[in-house]
Amino acid sequence: MKKQKQSASKEEARIVSSTTSMKASGENSGQIPVDITHEILLRLPAKSIARCRVVSKEWGFTLSSQYFTDLFLKMSSLSPCILFTFQAEVKWSFFSSPESMLISDQKSSSVAVDSLSHVPIDYPISVCVPVCGLLCTKDEWVLSGKKDARIMICNPSTGGFKLLPKVKTRRRRVLTYLGYDPVEKVYKVLCMTSREKPVSLQGEQHQVLTLGTGKMNWRMIECSVPHCPLLEDSEICLDGVLYYLAVESGSWETSMSMIVCFDIRSEKFKFIVDEAFKDIKSPSTLINYKGKLGILHPNASGFMEGRATGFVLWVIDDIENHKWCKNIIMLPSPWWRLVAGTRFHIVGTTGDSEIMFSPSVVSIPFYIFCYNMETNSIRRVEIQGFRPVKGQKIFTFLNHVENVKLIT
Repeated sequence: MKKQKQSASKEEARIVSSTTSMKASGENSGQIPVDITHEILLRLPAKSIARCRVVSKEWGFTLSSQYFTDLFLKMSSLSPCILFTFQAEVKWSFFSSPESMLISDQKSSSVAVDSLSHVPIDYPISVCVPVCGLLCTKDEWVLSGKKDARIMICNPSTGGFKLLPKVKTRRRRVLTYLGYDPVEKVYKVLCMTSREKPVSLQGEQHQVLTLGTGKMNWRMIECSVPHCPLLEDSEICLDGVLYYLAVESGSWETSMSMIVCFDIRSEKFKFIVDEAFKDIKSPSTLINYKGKLGILHPNASGFMEGRATGFVLWVIDDIENHKWCKNIIMLPSPWWRLVAGTRFHIVGTTGDSEIMFSPSVVSIPFYIFCYNMETNSIRRVEIQGFRPVKGQKIFTFLNHVENVKLIT
């Protein structure tokens, strides 16, 4: 870890020095062309970009511009990371490792992570699935029991964060999702409120907040179908549409499952209710499967505790015309010997054929598990580099990208 940090620091200093010297020497001692400056700076990691903003006013303006931010995000999207995050000792900590390290060497038994940033926070949190490099806390009102708890937006790559305005509601329970519109390049937070007493999981009020608009405000929006969102591992944002799993309002045991589709730009809801998905409830997980929406659903209850032998992979080929592809996956016998009673959750798919599973709490040593659907084999990989904490709830995400966006 120390060698990684020293190497990154030396590279940062070398690039800053060479860029400055190019400005002050040679036949053309004027300004370096903007495209060449960008090409040089795009070689830096996101947290170094944050430090370089203070080199000069000119650098601060260039590195904070929407053009450079979009260019950096485009480049980093070509090399996604695995992101690990947990809260301990009044800090929200972020660690990452390139997905390529896990995919390219499938015989490796360990992968080192890099410490990204730490954000101060003094109450327990749950986390939304990250979208284009940003994260949002999910449901502090329930987890912390504090009336003054606030939703937080965070950039793990730079450590930047912002507390959002309090949601306009008299209800105590607030559930949030983060989405991104790639056309207008806008992040939005969707929240649903529900009663705590008597307990109700049905979203009764729906509000939206748009980031980066100066003074941010929550706006009420209409939702025509009453539903109860699933609370964990049940959302994903693809191509400007936020998808999450829910059930119809009523009895939890008898209600039909559904996929809720929220268009980030239009702020309109659509609902997919199909007999095929009637039993898809927690702990089912929405995933990005080769660019398509996928659902991983255990074939029996108690999967995460070791009482099921496999799961079903649904791949949605055509959402509008309700065309699905169903795959039955049976885990090999070494699976339960490897996990050894560990409580874990489904993270998603790496490359074309592997499904990743991660423990739900931090342990030392810490292992993730990868199941190869083509070879029907399991491998265990130790994740090295966490600071020495145990028993904290950990969130693991695939397809995370570095972003240098300033949170305003």
